[in-house]
Amino acid sequence: MNIELLQQLCEVSGDEQEVRAILINTLEPCVDEITFDGLGSFVARKGNRGPKVAIVGHMDEVGFMVTHIDGGGFLRFTTIGGWWNQSMLNHRVTIRTREGVKIPGVIGSVAPHALTEKQKQQPLSFDEMFIDIGASSREEVENRGIAIGDFISPEANFARWGEDKIVGKALDNRIGCALMAELLQAVDNPDITLYGVGSVEEEVGLRGAQTSAEHIKPDVVVVLDTAVAGDVPGIDGIKYPLKLGKGPGLMLFDKRYFPNQQLVAALKARAQSSGAPLQFCTMKTGATDGGRYNVMGGGRPVAALCLPTRYLHANSGMISRADYDALFTLVRELLTSLTTEKVKAFTDFRQVNDTQTHSSCIKAANKCIPGSVQTVRDQGDKSAGSRFERCSQRPRRGEAQGRAE
Repeated sequence: MNIELLQQLCEVSGDEQEVRAILINTLEPCVDEITFDGLGSFVARKGNRGPKVAIVGHMDEVGFMVTHIDGGGFLRFTTIGGWWNQSMLNHRVTIRTREGVKIPGVIGSVAPHALTEKQKQQPLSFDEMFIDIGASSREEVENRGIAIGDFISPEANFARWGEDKIVGKALDNRIGCALMAELLQAVDNPDITLYGVGSVEEEVGLRGAQTSAEHIKPDVVVVLDTAVAGDVPGIDGIKYPLKLGKGPGLMLFDKRYFPNQQLVAALKARAQSSGAPLQFCTMKTGATDGGRYNVMGGGRPVAALCLPTRYLHANSGMISRADYDALFTLVRELLTSLTTEKVKAFTDFRQVNDTQTHSSCIKAANKCIPGSVQTVRDQGDKSAGSRFERCSQRPRRGEAQGRAE
């Protein structure tokens, strides 16, 4: 695990310039080309033959933007990405000016002494919140270089707790970027063209996924992201089954995506052969960059692999180093195994349906309608039920498909 890279990668949606610079410095020595799409997504290419395979981690994090400066020197702000208001009060933040100067602040809260009992029971709305930078007037704020439209990011110390746990802000998705960078450095497969993508603006609509997909037009995509760990009090463990330390989660469904089933099978096989643990999850209220990649250019095979993460979209998240290492191993094994034929097989949907040969179709049903679905009973097991299988012989021109019973 590249701890140094993890400590540095953090930027609000629409303001990913520092992450981009770190990725350039990290990967330029080991790739053949670095380009950018029109929104600023980072794209590194390694190799120049065979199918295009992309590994994607979004560069942005949730944060805020300055919308108003009042006469007393307090800042009003709007949220960028999904936040829960109860996770925000009294947290430190950093405002970055247009000149790149970073100014500390804190989301103000009222002391409990000054609250009525009724107020203590009511959560503060976003519109009531403000940021205090220690200024006494609007003029003082402006003299420090802060202006409406400046980006604000959460502030939190990066730490390792015990042998396995990593705690810090913006793990969604500095984890995906760090994994992408390490994989691009480690994988050397001459049969594919490997792309490492740091997409922009994922937290506000998967925008960089769409533009980077159009930029490189990949043949297969693996998205690297985070997902809710349900192993803490207050979270439904049935809806959110991922647990820290049990391996990465393969996203089987989210609001905008289904994975390619052949790619899912390949990942399961690689997990089994490498001994890497693998969990499974779904997400009805969010999405990953996979939702844009899988519908570009007529459709692409995509799978999203997510690190279980506690306390997402807050100042301090938590992951397991063992999960990180398992995800790295799993994706590395997949990438090194890919060939042109294997990538083509991901979208060979006729092959997927050809579960029965033409000769066995004739033997089982005593007749054959090419392309038909046959009812087949296992003659060796009288108790076995019927199963339906499709004849693999294609209909001849002018010959209709049908059903034989």
